[in-house]
Amino acid sequence: MRTLKAGSYQRLANLPALWRGWLACRRGKRRTANVAAFEIDCDRHLLALQRELLEGRYRPAPWRLHGIRDPKTRLIAAPAVRDRVVHHAVLHEIGPVFERRFIEQSFAAGRGRGPQRAALYFLAGQRRHAWRLHLDISAYFPSIAHDRLLTLLAGRVRDEDTLALLHSLIASGEQVYRSRLAGQWLGERCPPPGRGLPLGSWFSQWCGNVFLDDLDHFIKRDLRIPVYLRYMDDLVLFADSKGQLLDARTVVGDWLCEQRGLSLNPKRLAVEPTWTPATFVGYRISRAGIAPGRKLRRNFRRRLRVAGERGEESLMRSIRSYRGLLVFP
Repeated sequence: MRTLKAGSYQRLANLPALWRGWLACRRGKRRTANVAAFEIDCDRHLLALQRELLEGRYRPAPWRLHGIRDPKTRLIAAPAVRDRVVHHAVLHEIGPVFERRFIEQSFAAGRGRGPQRAALYFLAGQRRHAWRLHLDISAYFPSIAHDRLLTLLAGRVRDEDTLALLHSLIASGEQVYRSRLAGQWLGERCPPPGRGLPLGSWFSQWCGNVFLDDLDHFIKRDLRIPVYLRYMDDLVLFADSKGQLLDARTVVGDWLCEQRGLSLNPKRLAVEPTWTPATFVGYRISRAGIAPGRKLRRNFRRRLRVAGERGEESLMRSIRSYRGLLVFP
């Protein structure tokens, strides 16, 4: 098993690594107030951040929280800009050794992946096979166990300082679910101590992808499903045998429970024929092709209306953003 070279903490804490992390952090967000404020004096901020890391004084700041209903009730958490810089520096250092193992059909994170590639692969499976099983995991991000995640990371990261930093970053996200806003928006759905990654950060998304990497290999290697793909906690299996998918559903549920302490969403367990259309990553996919899903169309109209009220520049930014979703490469 390939592991990270020694000295990873010193590499991710040096100034060039933090500067690279800052450039990644500000990409596409330079107009936001907090990023613009950081950029005014970014050299001083990065030097201070480097000193804190090298002296062992770095502590993540509290996350900024807000709730949404779209239609599920979700708590969205945004890390401070300086913490996002650290996230990018950490993932630039440790990411490649994990990502080399990602299967091609895992589309949630990495270069050459993303929702559009996932939709195209889904379409190919829809056209090629007779049956489809679309599974997702109940309350995925709030259910991720920190000790299991850290054990997976420690399997390839041997630097104690890097592991301590990863522990600090993961633990800081737990405080999101201890906040008053979390109690108001999530209520009994707040996870117990030792569980939960916040929605809203690239670091959480990356960790969520790593957490299910072994499941990808298990399904591909042991279950031998003809076509399989995953976009974060959405798992899609295609086969010509309905019985094969029914058996796989039971085995996958058992694996998730035993290996990750997770459970499948009981509302999405049906094996369906592929001649029926399906909604996946926001798109309506049938054998005829791909179209925007109902939710995507509704949000598109609403956000264009709001952007138009703010002015031409805001409207053009929204159009460019949705063009990236609606025009396939």
